[in-house]
Amino acid sequence: MKIQSLFTDLIRKSTVTGATGGLGSQLTRAILESGGDVISIDRDEIPPAATWEPLQALAKSLSRTLTYHACNVTSPSQLTSVFETAAAQVPFPLRGLVNCAGVGTVGDSVEYPEDQTKWTLDVNLAGSLYVAQAAAKVVRKQAGGFGASFVFVASMSGYISNKATPTAIYSASKAGVHQLTRSLAGEWGSPSSPSPAIRVNSISPGVIHTPMTKEVLTHKEWTTVWEQEAMLKRISAPEEYRGAVVFLLADASSYVTGTDLRVDGGSTGW
Repeated sequence: MKIQSLFTDLIRKSTVTGATGGLGSQLTRAILESGGDVISIDRDEIPPAATWEPLQALAKSLSRTLTYHACNVTSPSQLTSVFETAAAQVPFPLRGLVNCAGVGTVGDSVEYPEDQTKWTLDVNLAGSLYVAQAAAKVVRKQAGGFGASFVFVASMSGYISNKATPTAIYSASKAGVHQLTRSLAGEWGSPSSPSPAIRVNSISPGVIHTPMTKEVLTHKEWTTVWEQEAMLKRISAPEEYRGAVVFLLADASSYVTGTDLRVDGGSTGW
């Protein structure tokens, strides 16, 4: 198989949740540039123009299809409806999913509020399951028995205790994503008629410069620790995760499942 085919066959149509965020928009851009159509899902009824308009322009220039759908990832019924509707509007079977929707929270665990705890776990962990369920239902209903590749965005915090900041609940939610990845990969990896095989993997980013982390990164005492803990001695940019996700979506990784790819500048490698 040609190298170009390895990186386009499974990317043909993918869904990205959290698609207008700092990381999600870069991953959407990467899929479009790799020859795929993208179903974008995010929480806002109207996508932010500063992010969405450049993506629309890119899709048009590449003759790719890009659609947007507002959805709450903590609502299984809403996700099922949105995925079914969205998949029917875009040509080619759904072959990929990138679940980038997530929240980052910081706080003293002794006084950490109940509503924040539930919100973090609902979005980061339960939301990952709900998104995967909705996507898997679409994949199983499609004619032709095409397989698919799902990618969750976890975190290096699922492996380590953050030295700079108290993030117990956030870290626990991302560790849960690691286990969810392995468990779903085990359940969905064996093709059995009429169900096609679905590969499930995750990536674990380090600290990223995004609008969501802007306030946290104003704390110099925290950023100094993160920079020193990374073997590359710096904080990452969203575009540095494009290659990892495209690889996991594509046929180039056809024998990779149940795996977490750490893209953390070496922070967990010491």
